[in-house]
Parts: sequence; C-alpha cells; structure tokens
Amino acid sequence: MLCPLVSSAAREPALDLEDAPTRLALMPEEGDAPRNIEPPLPAQRPLGRRPVNASPQMALDAPVPAGAWAVYGAFTLVPLGGLYGASRLGGERLWVTAAQTAAGSAVGTLPGSLLFLQPPEAGGRWAEADVAAFGAGLVLTPPLAALGTWGVGELAGGGGQGRAFLGALGGAAVGTLLGVALHGVMEEVVGNRDALGSFRKAIALGFIGSGATVGYQWAAGGPRARRR
Repeated sequence: MLCPLVSSAAREPALDLEDAPTRLALMPEEGDAPRNIEPPLPAQRPLGRRPVNASPQMALDAPVPAGAWAVYGAFTLVPLGGLYGASRLGGERLWVTAAQTAAGSAVGTLPGSLLFLQPPEAGGRWAEADVAAFGAGLVLTPPLAALGTWGVGELAGGGGQGRAFLGALGGAAVGTLLGVALHGVMEEVVGNRDALGSFRKAIALGFIGSGATVGYQWAAGGPRARRR
C-alpha cells in the first residue's frame, strides 16, 4: 500500500499576508525571553480633580429669559424688606438697620465667597476642594457677619450686648442657609451659570446681612438710648 507523502509545509496553514507583520513583531527572537504583551491601562485622573468635559456645553452669550429677571428681582426685594422689618421690630431708625445690613454683608463677603467657589463648568460635580471650601464658608460666615452687624448696632446705641450678638449670630446663620439655597435656585432659573454670577452672590450676601440685622434687632429690643 502506498501512503501519500505529505510535506511539513503542506500541513501548516498558510499565513495571512495582512497579519504577517503583526505576527512577526510579536514573535520573540532567538535567545530572547517570551514577551508578555498586555493592553495599556486606561488613564486615570487624580483624586480631587473633576474631568474637563463634566458639564454640558452652554452658550456664553445666551440671553437671560424674562422669567429669570422676575425671580432675581423678587429675591432682591427680600433682603430689602428684611432690613425694613428689622427697623420696625424695635423702633430703630431705618438708616441704622440699612448700615447694619451693609456691614454684615460686607464683613461676611470674605468667608462667604467660599460658598460659591464651584466654577460653572463643574456641571454640579463636587470635588474635595469644593466641599472643603463650602464647609469653611458655612462655618465662618455667620459669626463674622454677625460681628459686623453687631458692631454697627452698638456704635449706633443699640442695647443688650451679649444677647444682641447671639441674636445676630442666629439670624446670620439662617440668612446663610437661605442665601445658599436661593443661590442654587437662581442658577437653575437662569439656565446659564456664567450669566449674572455677581448678581447672585450679591443677593445671597444680602440675605446674610439682612438676617443678622433682624436677629440683632429682635434680641436687642430696640435702641438703648430710647429705653433710657
């Protein structure tokens, strides 16, 4: 019986010409150790940093809708009504409560700016630095704003030194929480977080100063000179 002779070359499958360079590159040369080919790991961003493309693209020159202007105007009237109501609580002069509100807002600006450090391109994502800054602003803003309001009130002849400061501190804390909450509402209403940013911060700081003034006048019970 005759067995057909099959050569070793005929038993091996034919190499694909397109894959030949790739296969030759992966084959180890004589005397070299076998290579361990692993796919590259995806790049990971460092902790504490947000991705650049985290937020959707928003037009920087998008017009502010009329409804947003109405909401901003209504929120602006609230601190103004607060300082007027503070003057009616204890019969204090209106210019004194206005000065107290301005002082509380101005002194609270430095720590209060930490509450609004999150950039518009963050897209609602909070990094570790944002959380730390927000926490520091939330703790430092009420006492400093209360100190400014209390100082002007005492210079104008207010009464109840320790009690008045505690009242201003409580009012500033409430105003801080309201200002932060309404700042977020105004961001959503305007639709473009780059627009009216300074206006939003001014309104939020107005809530802080107005709250401190209302708390001071409520705790102090009116001007000291008139009670005498």
